[in-house]
Amino acid sequence: MRPSLLVLALAACCANPLRAEEWVIQAHYPDRAALIRAASRFQHVDVDAQRQVLRVDTDEAGIRALEDAGLSVSIDAGETARLRGAYAKMREAIQSRAPQLTGDGYPSIPGYACYRTVEGTYQTMDDLAAAQPGLAEVHEIGPTWQKTQNTAQGYTMRALRVTNLATAAADPQRPKMVVFGSIHAREYTPAELLTRMAEWLVTGYGSDAQATWLVDHVDFRFVLQANPDGRKKAETGIWWRKNTDTVSGNCSFDAESSGIDLNRNFPFHWHTTGETGSSSDRCDETYRGPTAGSEPETQNLVSYVAGAPGSGGVYSGGVLPDRRADGVDAAAPDDYAGLFFDIHSYSRLVLWSWGDTESPAPNDTALRSLGRRMAWFNGYTPQAAIELYPTDGATDDTFYGLLGVPSYTIELGNAFFESCSSFTGATYPKNFAALKYAARTAHAPYRLGAGPDVYDLAVSAVAQGAGGSYVTLTATIDDLRYNQSNGSQTTYAIQAANAYLDTPPWQPGATPIALAATDGGFNGKTEAVHGDVALSGLAPGRHILYVQGVNALGGGTPGAPDAVFVDVPAPSGDVTATPVAVGEGAIDPSTPQTVPSGTSLGFTLTPAPGHHVATAEGCPGTFATPTYTTAPLLADCTLTATFEPDPHTVGGTLADLTGDGLALRLNGGAELAIHPPATTFLFPDPLPYGAAYEVTIATQPAGQTCTIADAAGTVAADVDDVAVSCADASSDVIFDDGFDP
Repeated sequence: MRPSLLVLALAACCANPLRAEEWVIQAHYPDRAALIRAASRFQHVDVDAQRQVLRVDTDEAGIRALEDAGLSVSIDAGETARLRGAYAKMREAIQSRAPQLTGDGYPSIPGYACYRTVEGTYQTMDDLAAAQPGLAEVHEIGPTWQKTQNTAQGYTMRALRVTNLATAAADPQRPKMVVFGSIHAREYTPAELLTRMAEWLVTGYGSDAQATWLVDHVDFRFVLQANPDGRKKAETGIWWRKNTDTVSGNCSFDAESSGIDLNRNFPFHWHTTGETGSSSDRCDETYRGPTAGSEPETQNLVSYVAGAPGSGGVYSGGVLPDRRADGVDAAAPDDYAGLFFDIHSYSRLVLWSWGDTESPAPNDTALRSLGRRMAWFNGYTPQAAIELYPTDGATDDTFYGLLGVPSYTIELGNAFFESCSSFTGATYPKNFAALKYAARTAHAPYRLGAGPDVYDLAVSAVAQGAGGSYVTLTATIDDLRYNQSNGSQTTYAIQAANAYLDTPPWQPGATPIALAATDGGFNGKTEAVHGDVALSGLAPGRHILYVQGVNALGGGTPGAPDAVFVDVPAPSGDVTATPVAVGEGAIDPSTPQTVPSGTSLGFTLTPAPGHHVATAEGCPGTFATPTYTTAPLLADCTLTATFEPDPHTVGGTLADLTGDGLALRLNGGAELAIHPPATTFLFPDPLPYGAAYEVTIATQPAGQTCTIADAAGTVAADVDDVAVSCADASSDVIFDDGFDP
């Protein structure tokens, strides 16, 4: 077969390939039909719709196919070199035979210390469950294709459940959040992103407020490696996408193209787009398989998530409930509790149903709102899957279609084998934030995406007031956090904000504590809010304070809540007040004072000469010069007294000023204009005690010359003795007789 001229011309740019035919290319497509034709071959293109350019990693055959289709193809030499360099690094790591480990000691992909292998992922799951058996457990959900052929090979597929298991049975309506990772084997980043999220939930429980309330009120199910057989091949640097079914998916002329594309094998809307959304060619990347759900991996995942259909086609027995009729136009109820995600790479997209029809999904408005919210965090393009190119037999359409669960695909980053620096520096933190936001909506995702977000939650130290102890809560409520890059999302003014103590806002018995707009009124689309939350009657220890904003949509639409810890001190035992002086002054006593809880203390604040007490804060109480008296102390506190120099004015007198134009300066600052018949002057900005001052003349008045006495010195009090004297200017005319007039 004739090599592409483009490949031949640029082959020298990228030496030492693992597979010499792999390139990063860009191709200009003339219209959407051309894009769909190209995408039907590759199914992982990164699309710039405005420039009508697609970017893809491909081989010589792919380049030739694009050129034969009339697309203008160019090779990105820099990215291709980066790709080849990554392969070389992987090859060296493999050939070294040295153990490949992550920073935490788990087996890693050679050359990529940030990505765990299948074994490293499974070991992490076991370690989390062993360390926190009340929060994590591992479910075995069925054998992979290889294991069905030979029990000594392949893997048992697994799901990691993370939730508060002690309270789960008493909370049967707890929403489930199901997430698949790396169902396409060569996509390194998804499994690692989700593994790190699971670690954060488990290890952050009890110390991180957000992780704690999510584990208490959301039931997470992570299928971290959704295609472990294929992933094991991809860990060697092969671009393996599919499962390893070499019977139904045998590609006779290219063994590395064998297998079934699991994300075209799911049963809902399987094989509905002809050859554009999936392929009947066993060697194509998107080969859909001989029948819907033909693969053990697909069957395991459907059974785990949806269960099995009963009478009337209603699914039961799975993690997620079936609350939607199967017709393409049937909407799921907007109070559906739960979420489904399938995480892929690459293309930097947030996608939702449908993938096989231009008709919007019946829940499109709500799916779009939540999708744009998530895309605000990762900066990706939010769109219905069909807006990119057709797909059929996919996970997200299947679980939305069968069950009605809000379902999304997120395409991470910009490469299958993304560099560790890129993953840890950008892809991971951005998408971790997006998934955490999604989890906060899990009890009503169709509704909460239309409401405002809340962030920057903080509580003050426990203080004492007339009604007892309290904390001051602050937060920001924001309705503008939508990604508006693909269409326009209407935003609304904030209408209200409420706090809820220990009970999340959606549960019966939740009592709202109204928060106030810090600027005095709710009228903006972003509002800082605050409020005092009474702690009287609460048991000592850690409590959780939920915050939720409400915008003006539909008379009031709440958004995703979040939470912060409040620690209520025990009324007994000792407390310590630690005095700290900032500036020139002293606190007496000057050492930490430890007293029984409930005791009031007095501190004498003595400024140095020429100074004053600017602030005294940190311990509840009042200041009446010279004593700061604390309220009865229930918690440790630090009393910080800030001493500042006294401010003093600088001015003086004027004599005989008759002309306009006189201007003075203080320490070379702004001019102070003075007009007759003024006899005094005063600079507007005071100087601090001990500062040096100097008054100078910037401009003389018309027809006069002024001089200054006592113009400089050091500020010890108000300066009022600078004396400016003015006199008419002497004539410089010489008369004929040689005498001045």
